[in-house]
Amino acid sequence: MKRVVDVFKDRGRELVWTYVIHLNNIEFHPAQIDFEQEALRLSQLDKRGTPSELSAKARLSIK
Repeated sequence: MKRVVDVFKDRGRELVWTYVIHLNNIEFHPAQIDFEQEALRLSQLDKRGTPSELSAKARLSIK
């Protein structure tokens, strides 16, 4: 399953980065929060900001 997730700075809701997150696990069906948490984790690895200053929002999927 794949989702586009936008990462924002909490102050001013400035867009920092956009990730395409692919969670492929046959054991569970990922929820929106799973994609958002993965985007925040990647943001930390990419040094985009600290968890306290970032938020993430997954976009609705369109088929």
